[in-house]
Amino acid sequence: MSNPTMRSSDLVFAAGAKRPTKADVVIIGNGALGMFLADELVERQVGSVVVVGPSHRDTGASQAAGAMLGCFGETTTESLRTDAARTRFELGISAHDKWPEALRRIDEFAPSDRPMQTTTESHIILNSVGAELDTVNFAAIIDALDQYDKPWKEVDPADIPGYNPRTESRALRAIHLPTEGAVDARGVLASLERRLRHGGAILLDQTVRRLVGSDEAVTAVELDDGHLIEAGAVVVAAGIHSESLVRTVFDVPDLMPTFPGLGFAMIAKRTGGEPFTSVVRTPNRGFACGLHVVPQGGGLEYYGATNRLVNTISSVTWMADVRFLAQYSMHQLDERAAIHEVTKWCAGNRPVTLDGFPLVGWMPPSGLYLMTGTYRDGFHCAPLLAEHVANELQGKAGIIDSIFQPMRKPVATRTVEWSIDEYVTHSLAAWFETGAQAAPQMTTSQLTDYYRNMAVQTYEQLGVDYGLGPDILWYAQGNLHGARRVARYLRTFKGDGDVAQPAGATTGTVGTR
Repeated sequence: MSNPTMRSSDLVFAAGAKRPTKADVVIIGNGALGMFLADELVERQVGSVVVVGPSHRDTGASQAAGAMLGCFGETTTESLRTDAARTRFELGISAHDKWPEALRRIDEFAPSDRPMQTTTESHIILNSVGAELDTVNFAAIIDALDQYDKPWKEVDPADIPGYNPRTESRALRAIHLPTEGAVDARGVLASLERRLRHGGAILLDQTVRRLVGSDEAVTAVELDDGHLIEAGAVVVAAGIHSESLVRTVFDVPDLMPTFPGLGFAMIAKRTGGEPFTSVVRTPNRGFACGLHVVPQGGGLEYYGATNRLVNTISSVTWMADVRFLAQYSMHQLDERAAIHEVTKWCAGNRPVTLDGFPLVGWMPPSGLYLMTGTYRDGFHCAPLLAEHVANELQGKAGIIDSIFQPMRKPVATRTVEWSIDEYVTHSLAAWFETGAQAAPQMTTSQLTDYYRNMAVQTYEQLGVDYGLGPDILWYAQGNLHGARRVARYLRTFKGDGDVAQPAGATTGTVGTR
């Protein structure tokens, strides 16, 4: 169904109105995606813009983000193995180029004298804690840097400022990426709020109860207190809450499910020793983005992060994750971190789609646009996606690939056999990183067989032929509710060969394959 471009003449409201009843665009969600989109629309002077979202952002991913501007630091063996995966990877490369202009725009609205960009470089360390997965992903990072002709060099881990791990967790190799830094996520959001208010946008400290309309068109949003705002276009950019909001007006079985990826991090004030001046991180490992520290300015450092797919959206985390992050930050990054002062606990829910790809595009009801499912890449990709979505709202050509359209079949990048191998590799990495103990006579091969049997049994119980990502398979394996949700959605496409076989895959090995 076609969608109208925004109207700027018939939907207006009085300047300074606190509770508008009409707007050209209503954006649901005040995380990085929603705020950067609002800023782009105001910059283009397209009409009235209202952003709805609670100021605390408690369960959102953006307020808890480390905000590393690193696409190559996130590279894994899967990043370039298929055409679809490469398309997503190159989204991150394009996004990286948007950040200098994005920071220039908001600089004068910064809430403090500290720069928005807290560092311009990264160090990737290779230790033995994350098992073989670290090794193959470290090699994949170097291979991707070379393929795209990006600068890097190998360095002595002992020369990395601030890096002071325990001896048994020390890095054996390290590389320096001079163009992949980080921004202060919370500072960027605060700057965007100030700039948007200055530009005339309305920011409502509210939540949306439901979308108003039908399967044919969305015409308004209803706030939790019953207040209605008519809209020329509604953009749902509410992270993990997006799917449930869309389903208030449009509920079909083939809408891609999105799962909460609960993550935990902490910000600590350094109390002694040499500070970190760059991002220092491991490769992606064990169902997550790897262990990392990000300078925040003012003597503060961000330590992250955990990842756990869950059933229920939450603003708190498990004590086991707190112990894990604190202990292994001390072991693998800086043993002096034990006496640092924690100033903020960060917990948020990443929106994780079943196929691992974002959902960006018009929905079938006229006037409804979806912008979510970015998993760990939302903050990094926000300026790029803002430009793309603003184009589409204005009826112009987009700037990203159409593979990310919301109402699609699940993108296939792996076979079931490949998925099982990948799950085994991640499980072994998590086993060794957490220091899990087995009987002294138990070998790595026996652990491998154990995890492989678990994965095979999960696929038999699911009864699907679609190759799941390791985090989704882990979730389905350990959670009955999750397994039913995965199976119910995939059975909608059962027998469709386009879903069962990945296209454009190249050969390769990962971990225990």
